[in-house]
Amino acid sequence: MKKILSTVLCLICCCSVAAQTPLALDECKLLARENNIAMRTAQNSLQQAEQQQKQAFTNYFPQLSAMGGGMTANKHLMQMDLPAELSAMAAMLPAGATMPTSIGMVKHGIMGSVSAMQPVFAGGQIVNGNKLAQLGVEVSRIQLEASADEVELATEWYYWQVVSLKEKLTTLGSLQRMLEQLEKDVTVSVHAGVTTRNDLLQVQLKVNEVESQTVQVQNALAICLQLLAQHVGKSGEDIDVAERVPYADSLLLPLRHDHLASLASTSQYRLMERNVEASRLQLKMKIGENLPAVSAGAVYTYNDLMGDGRGVGMLIATVSVPISGWWGGSHAIRKQRLALDNARMQLTDASEKLVINMDNCWASVETCHRQLAIARKSIAQSEENLRLNNDYYRAGTTTMSDLLDAQSSYQQSRDKYVDAYIDYQVNLLKYQQATGTTLCFTK
Repeated sequence: MKKILSTVLCLICCCSVAAQTPLALDECKLLARENNIAMRTAQNSLQQAEQQQKQAFTNYFPQLSAMGGGMTANKHLMQMDLPAELSAMAAMLPAGATMPTSIGMVKHGIMGSVSAMQPVFAGGQIVNGNKLAQLGVEVSRIQLEASADEVELATEWYYWQVVSLKEKLTTLGSLQRMLEQLEKDVTVSVHAGVTTRNDLLQVQLKVNEVESQTVQVQNALAICLQLLAQHVGKSGEDIDVAERVPYADSLLLPLRHDHLASLASTSQYRLMERNVEASRLQLKMKIGENLPAVSAGAVYTYNDLMGDGRGVGMLIATVSVPISGWWGGSHAIRKQRLALDNARMQLTDASEKLVINMDNCWASVETCHRQLAIARKSIAQSEENLRLNNDYYRAGTTTMSDLLDAQSSYQQSRDKYVDAYIDYQVNLLKYQQATGTTLCFTK
C-alpha cells in the first residue's frame, strides 16, 4: 500500500511539474528585480531623493509672498479733538446745527502687499544644500544597487535550493527502484530457501526509510517553491525551475581579481565615500549658518484705510548677521569637523574589512571548487562499490548489510555532490558581488 501511495504521489508531482513552465535562473532574477518588495521600496526611496533634489533647487529662485486683508470696527481707531477756535465757530452755524468737537478716522478699510526677495548670499547654504540633495540621489541609486544585489543573492539561494531538492528526489527515486527490484529478488530467494528472511526484512526496512525521506524532501520542495514564487512576485502560482545539476563535466574556476583595485567598484565602498562627502558638505553648511546673509527684493503695498486708496512700491535690501549665534556656532562647527574625521576613519576601516571579505569569499570559492571535484570522484567510487557489492551478494560472498551500506554510500555521495555544486554557485555570486566585477573563467 505504501508503494502504491508513493507511486501515485510521484505521478501527481510529475504531472503538475509537466504542466508548469520551468523558469531559468536569469528569468527568476529578472522577475525578482521587477516585483520584489525590497526593490520596489528602494525605487520609491530613489524617487523621494529626486523630489528632495528638485525641492532644494527651488531655493535658487526668489521667494514670493502676498498678503491681503480687510477690517471693520465698531468705532474709529483714531480720534482727533478739534481746536477750541473751531468750536467757537459753532455760533455762526444755522439754527439747529452743531459743530463736532472731534474727528474719527480708520473705521473701515482694506490693505495688501506683494513681495519678492532674492537671496544674494546665504553663506553657501543654498549651493551646498543642493549638493547635499544631489548626493542624496546618488546614495539612493547606490542603495538601489545594493538592494538589487541582496535580492539577486536571495533569488539564487531559493532557486538552487529547489534544484537541490529536486536532484535529491531523483536520487531517492533511483534508490527506490533499486530496492524494489532487490526486494523482489530476495523474496524469490527466501521462497526458494536460498537466503534467510532476515535479509528480506533488512530490505523492507530500507524501503520504508527511503519512502520516509522522500516524503520529507517533497514537503521541503513544496515550501521552497512557495518561497521562490513569493520572492519573484508570483505568490500563489505554481512554478518550476529549469536548471539541473551537471554530473559529468568539471566546472571552471574563475580568475581571481585584484581586490584592492576592485574596492572602488563595490556599493559598500561608494556609500562610505558619499558619507565622507556628506559630512564635508554638512560642515560647510554649518559654517554658512554663521555667516551674514544678504537678500534683495521689491515690495508693493496698497491700502485704503482712510477712503483714499494708494499703492507704494519699494526696493529693499536686507543683511542678517547672526551675532549671538557665533557663540554656539563655533562649537557646532567643531562638532561637525569631528563628525567628518569619524566619517574618514570609517571609510578606512570599511575599506580594510571589504578587502578581507573579498579574500574570504575567494577562499570559499576555491574550497567549494575543490569539494566539488572530491564529490565527483566519490560518486564514481560509490557507483563502482555498489556494483561490486551487488555482484558479490548475488554470488553469495557478501551480506545484505554490506549491500545496503553501499546503497547508502551511493545516495550520500550524490547528495554531497549536489550540496557542493549549490554552494559553489552561491559562493560564485557572493564573490562577484563582493568585488563588484564580472567573473572571468580560465580555460
